[in-house]
Amino acid sequence: MIVARLRSYSRVLMLAALTAPLVFSGCSTSALLTKVAIFKVNIKVVNENDEPIPGAIVQVTDGQQTTADQDGMASVKFAAAGVHVVTVTAQDRATATLRVTMPLDMGKTLTARLGQPVTMIGDIDININIGGNFMGSLAAGMMTQLYPLMFQALFAANGYNMELAPVKAGEWTEWETGDEDDPLVMRKAYLTKLDNGQEWWQVQIRGDEADDTIIMEVLFSKGRQSIRRMRQQSGDEEAAEVPVTEGWYAPPMELTPESLEGSVTKRGVDVKVPAGAFKADLMEFGVMGGGKIRMWRVKNVPGGVVRVEGVDDSGEVDWVSQLKAHGAGAKTMLGSY
Repeated sequence: MIVARLRSYSRVLMLAALTAPLVFSGCSTSALLTKVAIFKVNIKVVNENDEPIPGAIVQVTDGQQTTADQDGMASVKFAAAGVHVVTVTAQDRATATLRVTMPLDMGKTLTARLGQPVTMIGDIDININIGGNFMGSLAAGMMTQLYPLMFQALFAANGYNMELAPVKAGEWTEWETGDEDDPLVMRKAYLTKLDNGQEWWQVQIRGDEADDTIIMEVLFSKGRQSIRRMRQQSGDEEAAEVPVTEGWYAPPMELTPESLEGSVTKRGVDVKVPAGAFKADLMEFGVMGGGKIRMWRVKNVPGGVVRVEGVDDSGEVDWVSQLKAHGAGAKTMLGSY
């Protein structure tokens, strides 16, 4: 039995700050590009019952944005070959992410299925491993929807790779996100690389009690292009295999060194987080719809980031993720390899 104190859906989404998708606003270039685009793909946006979702917003990492029509259909165009990430959102729906490869997907109609989001208020007792009863089914449904959010938040975030320094096998980082008086704590660890290039990573969501923890160990394909396998343990329950489907995870795109350096607004600034005091480079990126993402880049920390903030148009900080601790020596806790 595990008391999964995932206090709200939005608190998990806050962790997307670590690798937030950076789609720059205020630029008309994408509109010009679509006029000369030679590649086109159609997006069909539906709900869990395959019914169309009119008005869904379809965004592309090159800055394009369009809206699904009454039949849930939208078209996007591309001026260049390669891999493009398309994010589809709608009010009160879980986000869907699609990878479009041009010219292989040219002319295709791809389906973006937006399910109902998970919303949890207060403390919810869930037993992940109860078979056949109502609570077991409810818990499984909640976690099925939470998995993609956690993996996007910690590994891809639907867009750009914002790990600014290498992570070595055995290294881990632990983050506090949300309310500073009662934060959600998550840990990410790179466990090992197999002979075939696949990588095992570990994610922990920790609560207040010793048995209030979820541990997941995830096997990525070579280059972390997809998730191939996953094991999970909830509280003191026995570790179990979790079914993995294609498309859970969209691999991040890499920003150029020039883009990263161009985002630096100050160097050698002092920043204090739960993990300690650091000298950092302050980086700022604009995001779709206005506002900014601020990141504090440091040396000698796995991943190279110690603090991330989301800032709205008025300059107010919406959310914060801070490094709580980091270290080495992480190993499998579930006998995954």
